[in-house]
Amino acid sequence: MTRFFIPTEQISANTVILKGTDRHHLLNVMRRDIGSKITVLDGKGAEYVAVIKEIGPDSVVGEIVATVARAAEPRLKIRLAQSLPKADKFELLLQKNTEIGVGIFQPVLTERSTIKLDPGAAQKKEERWRKIIQEAAEQSGRQVIPQLEPVRNWPEVLAALPNGLCLIPWEGEQEASLKKILANTPEFPELVTILIGPEGGFSQAEVNQARERGAIPVTLGPRILRTETAGLVVATALLYHYGDLG
Repeated sequence: MTRFFIPTEQISANTVILKGTDRHHLLNVMRRDIGSKITVLDGKGAEYVAVIKEIGPDSVVGEIVATVARAAEPRLKIRLAQSLPKADKFELLLQKNTEIGVGIFQPVLTERSTIKLDPGAAQKKEERWRKIIQEAAEQSGRQVIPQLEPVRNWPEVLAALPNGLCLIPWEGEQEASLKKILANTPEFPELVTILIGPEGGFSQAEVNQARERGAIPVTLGPRILRTETAGLVVATALLYHYGDLG
């Protein structure tokens, strides 16, 4: 069934209203008409089935016929602080990590980042990134749209590290495996932050700074993973370990 995340102000009583690109997609791409059923979500966990009742020049009006009760969101909240990679790798990274269940994305500029963004470019990028996240959430059956934080530099990210388990995969770590760290974390963490470096990896100074803030360096095995792969691997392992994949 066609799924749409819409603002809460477009949901009232038993009525939903689709506007703009949602209206266009519904009518011109999905070819839906009066009487068709759609799934509407408010992006905060509420999910409804609605039937199209009215098609206007600027909006589509649907009547809510059912409230959907299901648990599609992972119990574990994952915050992925990802150094910005080259080209469009970050877009693919957002899409795939949204699909598996990552809840918060924090774009980071680190010492070895090759991407430099002025405020105007960052704003345009963030608009596109939000669109990619929402589309991935719709297609994968998420009930909540993952949160996208503004682009921050490394000191800002470390200064704002939330409480909870924080992992920093690093090729320089030889002893502490992800499996070992999770086995020695008996309590269920409310939040896990993953710090992922750029193509050139974190510098020793950055790893030391993260460790001082409570981050735990971990090895992901004998193979070097690309920056766009590492976060996805760690997030998947976390979700499996804590029972959210199955």
